[in-house]
Amino acid sequence: MKKESPSSSSSPNISQSSLKAFDEGVKMLMDLFQEITVISMIGLSELAKLTYRFLPWSLAVLYGIYAGTEQIILNLTHLVELHFLEPSLFTFKVLEWCLKIPLFYHHMILLSILAFIVCVSLGFKLRYLRNKFIKIFTTAGLTNGLGDTPKLVYLKRLDKFRMQYDFDANGVGINEFEDKKNRIESMFNMEVESIITGKHPGRVLVTFNKRSMPASVAYQSISEEKILPADSFYVGQSSEGVVTQKIADLPHMLVAGTTGSGKSVFFKQCLLGLLESTKHLQLYIIDLKGGLEAIDFKDAPNVKIVKKVQDAVDVLKLVEKEMMNRFTYLEQNNHKEIEPSRDKKDRIIVAVDEASVLYKNRSRYDDDFKLGLEARKLADSISKLSRAAAIHLILATQKLDKEVIPTSVSENITGRMAFRSTSLQGSLVVLGNKDSTELPQIAGRGIWSVGNKKVIVQAPYIKDVEIKEVCNRIKNEFKANERFLYEPLISSVASTQETTMKEELNKLMGTGKQNEQTE
Repeated sequence: MKKESPSSSSSPNISQSSLKAFDEGVKMLMDLFQEITVISMIGLSELAKLTYRFLPWSLAVLYGIYAGTEQIILNLTHLVELHFLEPSLFTFKVLEWCLKIPLFYHHMILLSILAFIVCVSLGFKLRYLRNKFIKIFTTAGLTNGLGDTPKLVYLKRLDKFRMQYDFDANGVGINEFEDKKNRIESMFNMEVESIITGKHPGRVLVTFNKRSMPASVAYQSISEEKILPADSFYVGQSSEGVVTQKIADLPHMLVAGTTGSGKSVFFKQCLLGLLESTKHLQLYIIDLKGGLEAIDFKDAPNVKIVKKVQDAVDVLKLVEKEMMNRFTYLEQNNHKEIEPSRDKKDRIIVAVDEASVLYKNRSRYDDDFKLGLEARKLADSISKLSRAAAIHLILATQKLDKEVIPTSVSENITGRMAFRSTSLQGSLVVLGNKDSTELPQIAGRGIWSVGNKKVIVQAPYIKDVEIKEVCNRIKNEFKANERFLYEPLISSVASTQETTMKEELNKLMGTGKQNEQTE
């Protein structure tokens, strides 16, 4: 029997292993080609979006690239560089053959290579980011019912500190993003500045900020950083910078927070900012805690401090009366709203510190029961109608529920400053969500909400002595006629009561005359 040689028996094995290695190599190349194709298509899509989004700049850049590459082709720089890099491959014969091809095709090939490199680079970047976010969202538990995560659509740099990411929510609600906010911040190692609904359905915009929020900021330092616009006040230092607010754009504001949260300091610095920035302003501070919080403002001639419930109701009556007079003026002059400089009428602000004392529901046996009802009714009237009359309400309170601030008043308050709340109910009443319960225990840290916009701020801290100094300066400005009011302050409480008595006497006299005529 003839024996097989070792070489003949091993040759089939060698050929099979070679074929297997060849098949694996082909498969690897096909996978690589497929991956590069997908990545380049992703990059091409992103390039098209960027071109459309920044069309003028994109056209200028594309023209520059076209003109630059055209000069390279016309000067044959590309062929010279190829020969320099690999002379054995790109010989003079090869280059001579290349020159037989029209230079237009050289230009198109060069542009195609550049476009391919750009698309692949963009595609790799987006693929990396998408995979990164998938991992982050999966770890954070932000998945839909099928286990899919939100997908990154595009990112936008807002400034050197802030980046905005546009996500296709993929069935994940914006509330779920807000619930996982702390996890997202820890994974990105950046603060989440805002989470809002995008312009397109099913999209969520998340803005990150690398700049950390200060734990304390002084009123003086914030005023040096940004000058107050006219008729405005400082809201605080946000991750975006100093936030200010024009009072006419609100027109009413609610300030809420627990003891030690910074509510009272914010309330006072807000009023001081309005006093400084508003030339023609009448400020009425209702402080039913004996006027102790408002005492620092007493030297300003355009400030009136009210300490009793009866006096507060009288002032609110006069403010409502002034509001109705202004409506008559507007109608007669065919204007839609008061402009102080044009109409020679002062802007009026009624600021109520601890509004819960004034507006709370009282027992029928309470001495101030009727006054409380009247105060709620007046607040309702003023909050609904006073915007056009340049009259504004600023309410500050520690206790917050539907029984304290009437719903009809709350619905007309656009600006809301919410400091840390210890109860979910309080946060829901102010913001409509639980965000203020999650604020850190830092005095002055709050959430400023105007309409749908919410921003976390560090409210400026101001000392009582600073308030007194500013009010003294304002007093001197009035003496020097550098400041003035278009109209006198609303009558004192005493004169108000006298007016009320006269009106009642006139009514009685009128009734008596009618009776005499009847007889």
